Parts: sequence; C-alpha cells; structure tokens
Amino acid sequence: MGSSLSNPIRVYLIDDHPVIRAGVAAALADEGDLVLAGAAGTAVEGLAGAAVARPQVILVDLALPDRSGPELVAALRAALPSARVVVLSSYDDEFRVAEALGAGAQGYLLKSSSVGELVTAIRAAAAGGTPLSPSLTEAVLRAMRRSGRSGSGTIETLTPREIQVLERFAAGLSTREVAASLGISPKTVETHRVRIYEKLGARSVVDLTRIAVRTGLVRA
Repeated sequence: MGSSLSNPIRVYLIDDHPVIRAGVAAALADEGDLVLAGAAGTAVEGLAGAAVARPQVILVDLALPDRSGPELVAALRAALPSARVVVLSSYDDEFRVAEALGAGAQGYLLKSSSVGELVTAIRAAAAGGTPLSPSLTEAVLRAMRRSGRSGSGTIETLTPREIQVLERFAAGLSTREVAASLGISPKTVETHRVRIYEKLGARSVVDLTRIAVRTGLVRA
C-alpha cells in the first residue's frame, strides 16, 4: 500500500469494459497516494469527464466504440496538456504501440500487467516518466525499425474490404465515419486498419493517404 499524501495523484480511466473500470478502481483504492478521479466508457464521455476531473494521469483503452485510440490520445493531449496519457490495452503488436506513442501517449501498459506494475507505472508517469510494460520491449524495437519504412507493400496485397477502408481513411473520414459508410463496427474498421498498416508498412493515416494518392485510389 502506498503512503497517504495530502495531494494524491489523480487518475482518470477511459475503458468500455466495466470489469476493467472496477478492477482499476479497486487497485487504486488500496493506494494512499493514488485516487481514481473518474472513469468513462466512451471517448466522448472520457474527454468531457477528464476535462472536469483535471487528472495528472489518464489511462486510455485503444479499443473504444466511438473513436479510435490514437485519435483519442491526440485529443486528450491537446485538451489536457498537463496530464500524462498512458495507454492501457490488450494489444501488444508494434503497429498499435507505434501509433499510440506517435499520437502522443506517454506510456503503454498491457492489461495483463499486475496491480503492482500498474500502480508503479502510474506513479512513474505522474513523475514525468514513460512507463512501458516490460514485454513490449521487442514491439517497441520493431516499431522503431519499421519507422523508416513506409509503403513497403503493394495495394495488390489488400482485400477488397481493406481497399474500401483505405480509400475512406485517405479521403479524410474518421473511424466512426468509415464504419457507418460500410455498415460495420468501429472495432472491425480498426482491425482492418491495422492489417492495412502491416501489409503496406504504414504507421499513420498520413502514410495511407500518401500511398492511396500515389497508386491512384484517391486524388490529391
């Protein structure tokens, strides 16, 4: 148990799974220097709630129903520049790790982390550190190696659905807008997007747009 402080570290959690929100709340309740200042199940609620709660550390899931994780990370960094944004996700591949860190995340933890690892990471983030789950070391290294390679694959490797997703992202649509236009869920769109990234060697929507323009899928 952490020692009690007159000004505990305020933590805000954005995750659409009630069991995760309950688990984090229970974990922080045992720490005298940490307090859960609020929690939300959607990106919209999270942005509004965090703005009111003014936490020092924001824990963010990447698989939210109404907005992509990287988009939310960037929005939180813009809205609350003094807060430290740490991803709390089950995804451990280099594409999502690279995208989250590229969007401004100041830490990345796996949901398989122990309670001890979680509270230590929160304290580290609040102190200005960049906590990463130990098992992510290889993913981060792969992401760094990949950062210099954009467009290493070809459009021909994509499925028809992936091409539809690529065209819409390149046209400037958000994850929710792509999902609505194709009649699929935002999470399915995110799955397609990560596969497109992997096949094309892309790391961002900017990379996708450049590839789409170069191959004639969309006009500049």
